[in-house]
Amino acid sequence: METLDEYTAACPACDRNRYLIESDRNFTRARRCEQCFDVCPVCEGQSYTYERDERGYEIARQCPVCGALNRRIEAFNDASIPRRHSDANLENFETSRQNPDGSTGEPIGNLNRVRFQLYNWVKGFSPGEQGFLLHGKVGTGKTHLLAGTIRHLTLEKGISARFVEFTHLLSEIRQQFDQGRGEASILAPLIEHPVLAIDELGKGRNTEWQLSIIDEIISKRYNRSLTTLFTTNYPLEQEGLPTGDASTGNFQRAASATTLRQRVGERVYSRLFDMTEFIAIEAPDYRRRTE
Repeated sequence: METLDEYTAACPACDRNRYLIESDRNFTRARRCEQCFDVCPVCEGQSYTYERDERGYEIARQCPVCGALNRRIEAFNDASIPRRHSDANLENFETSRQNPDGSTGEPIGNLNRVRFQLYNWVKGFSPGEQGFLLHGKVGTGKTHLLAGTIRHLTLEKGISARFVEFTHLLSEIRQQFDQGRGEASILAPLIEHPVLAIDELGKGRNTEWQLSIIDEIISKRYNRSLTTLFTTNYPLEQEGLPTGDASTGNFQRAASATTLRQRVGERVYSRLFDMTEFIAIEAPDYRRRTE
């Protein structure tokens, strides 16, 4: 099969990726690298090539050189990775401290093992496989790893995926409900994506309506055997948790006093065990690693 590398030399702009990453106001976007080629040398920018079958009829086929690249770029742009994670990938995730002389220092917690585990998962992934749930304290790199996984699935494998932050998702759904859209049309795109990544599962005020929405999404994806990925800052066990009182308005403290099971409900929590592998991240907050 023909590939881009057969027609283009190494490119200093994109490092032979054949795409460039940039951001708009809210999201991270990819575009084809024009320094590699302005117009595909095989299809001359038509995205299709033509060949004759055994009967002599001319048949249009997707260009073997730029067609796959265009599909991967489209999948990445449709994933809606937030702008603040535009540089997130599995390769540049920091797993060790750096010594003053620039050499690699001691490892940070279990980050190297987790990154290696996710890299093997994404390399061998095919739609429908069991997902994962990254859990650990704030600032341990869970969102970076989640965004990096979605980046690899889309840009390297062309798999359709969607990245959503839990509370933003709920706000968008509420807004669309208020505009008169029906539940089916709002939730269908989330339910049907081959891969859905939900960041900060359980975050928010944990109202009955919020619980019903996450139950609907997860239950239907569970029944369809669709791959779902999660991160959460909430602990899985009750041990050693602080106390808090939501009635006083101290929602942040009250939220930190609960477990993921309590935040999402017994039904959803049970299904998470079937849908995902729970992966603990054990590392200090990256904002405090220099202290």
